[in-house]
Amino acid sequence: SIAMITAIGDKRLARRFALATSSLTIKLLESEDPEWRDEIVLKIARDVFGMDVRRDNRVVGGIAYDYSLGLKDYLRGALAFNRLEWKLVNRVVERGRVPVTAHELLRLLKDRVMEHVLSLVERAGKIRALPSPVEEAIRELRGKMPAAIQLELAAVKSGPETWPPCMRTIADRLMAGENISHFANFAFAAFLSNIGFEPHEIIRFYANRPDFKERIAKYQVEHIAGLRGSRTKYMTPSCSTMKTNGLCIKDGALCGGIRNPLAYYRRATKKIRKIDKNKAEVGGERGEAGGEVIGDSGPNGDTPSDQQISGNPR
Repeated sequence: SIAMITAIGDKRLARRFALATSSLTIKLLESEDPEWRDEIVLKIARDVFGMDVRRDNRVVGGIAYDYSLGLKDYLRGALAFNRLEWKLVNRVVERGRVPVTAHELLRLLKDRVMEHVLSLVERAGKIRALPSPVEEAIRELRGKMPAAIQLELAAVKSGPETWPPCMRTIADRLMAGENISHFANFAFAAFLSNIGFEPHEIIRFYANRPDFKERIAKYQVEHIAGLRGSRTKYMTPSCSTMKTNGLCIKDGALCGGIRNPLAYYRRATKKIRKIDKNKAEVGGERGEAGGEVIGDSGPNGDTPSDQQISGNPR
């Protein structure tokens, strides 16, 4: 499978394959006999991914934990999640370790498996020769694959030169078919909605995601835009919230002290309008000045237009 994915050379397909493989892996682990599952999970976590994980059966605050993770390994996975229970401030931390349930450890392993599969595809390099049946299967797969959604960002309305760095980065990652956090998805959709994008225009940015499902994406985007549910249009998250979720670029150093990505957009669009206005005014002045000197004077000092109007000879 890795050889086929590599030979096809489509990053979207590679990510879909990695996501499917990781989902299947976790499903199989969950179906294992609990007596054996613990040993298998620990072996995969430690030996394959080098995770600092230990058995740690105890109850804290009414929650039964099964393992504990080193802080570094916990943060590596948890920072990508948006749910409050994953935030470190809401976790028990003792001597640099974070207790986790069996379900939570499997969720963290899922992302590690996906990363591992993608790394195998990258390391496989260029596949030179494959058996004829495999080559035929590859051609068939290529014929069935939908074309990647290509957005000419320079041509889309209101962007991207007017977007803050955080939103441009999210857009670039989505166009590349990468998976981004739930919060990044929400923040980007809310931003586009608030600068005038329609739901169908917003959805196009998500079409290259490996787990893209148009029906679900449409529902979520329309909900954010205030067209479903409570009919409340969601505002773009503040810069402090973007920082908390690890989405701020260079700690805001590129944005001039704004408090919300929309402020960057408004400032940038205002600046562009001013530049365009100045260009138009300069162009108009040049046109007026040029109108006074265009053409040679006639024998009586008349301009060509004077000659035509008065009937003077040329």
